Amino acid sequence: MTDTKEFGTRHLTSCRICGGNDLVEYLDLGNQPPANSFLAPDKTETEKFFPLKVALCRTCGLSQLLDVVAGEDIFDDYLYLASTSQALCDHYAALVADALQRFGYEDGALMADIGCNDGIMLKRYPEDRFRLLGIDPSSAGEYARQAGFEVIDGFFDEALGKQLAASHGPASIITATNVFAHVDDIRSFTAGIRAWLSSDGVYIAEFPYLGDMLDRCYFDTIYHEHLSYLALTPLTRLFADLGLRAFRVERTEVGASGPALRLFTCLKDSTHQTDDTITEMLADEKSWGVAEPDRYQEFAARVVAVKDALLSQIASLRQEGHRIGAYCAPAKGNTLLNYLGLTADDIEAVSDNNELKIGTLTPGSHIPVISEGDFQNAGVSHALLLAWNYAEYFMENSEYIKAGGKFIIPLPDPVIKP
Repeated sequence: MTDTKEFGTRHLTSCRICGGNDLVEYLDLGNQPPANSFLAPDKTETEKFFPLKVALCRTCGLSQLLDVVAGEDIFDDYLYLASTSQALCDHYAALVADALQRFGYEDGALMADIGCNDGIMLKRYPEDRFRLLGIDPSSAGEYARQAGFEVIDGFFDEALGKQLAASHGPASIITATNVFAHVDDIRSFTAGIRAWLSSDGVYIAEFPYLGDMLDRCYFDTIYHEHLSYLALTPLTRLFADLGLRAFRVERTEVGASGPALRLFTCLKDSTHQTDDTITEMLADEKSWGVAEPDRYQEFAARVVAVKDALLSQIASLRQEGHRIGAYCAPAKGNTLLNYLGLTADDIEAVSDNNELKIGTLTPGSHIPVISEGDFQNAGVSHALLLAWNYAEYFMENSEYIKAGGKFIIPLPDPVIKP
């Protein structure tokens, strides 16, 4: 993999999976700050912006960012705490219950979570049945330690996988949810999985699916943490290169960034049988042209259309005298706000329940993040729902909606509810 230096990032000139250099840029979302880099109000002058462009590798079909912001700059002071989302807690509880029932590992087996954050996945396992281990390079890992879990501070790669296999033994289940797409050296990461899995072990990864992004125009899932926009076709090549095999894939409407794939992978010669979900998805991706630029250029045109529609809608509401806010402060919401060019002049405040974010400003757009209680009292009539993937949950449970507020749900097509 070759690279050049540009704008304070590493700029790749070859694909991070196959090494090919037939790369076609298809979407430019402008220069943006890292999406989870919420700011203290007195720190706006030091904010850094980086190119946010997506390219397609025509050799293997991987969509990817070519400008890579150093992981240390993104994760050192990390304000995303996964357990603040009850919907996500419930989702991971179901993942763990399903995996334990499906694979039936014995008590005492090693269960690991890469990118464990505040321990959201580790907390879903039954107490005192398994050995549990987290790996996380971010400041969020300290919350998992405080909850009593062993957490390795580091970026997972081949060397760490081999080290953990030696120190802790083979892993029966390795989960990585909303992590696999974040990895720059995805080959070394995958080799680490290969080195650490037990002979009948399973690597369970969840990540936003490229097909959903294209079909539903989920362009806000593009940000500097998400270096790859994954489909099964390029991953099949990656796994084959490194001695692994995907044997099952599931679609889920809930994930940390929205709808996701849940992919089950094992050692190449494992007894886990490859089921029809794999062959069917590979055939589907071939039919819609996973490595062909036309589909991606159509997507890019839809992104522009959504931008125009949202800006027009917000401008009309403001002209009618409505006060506009935003609801929830996920990382992907900052891609949306910055691509639209919205600021505190347009959006009065963002509501969130993460205490680490309250009192900060959103990166780039510099909109104040306030508590849900303060948002309730702010007189906001319409809120841009940045966590649109939980729209159904918030429509049923949000006090803001119960008090008569309305959501502007931005994707796939802008709509106001209720």
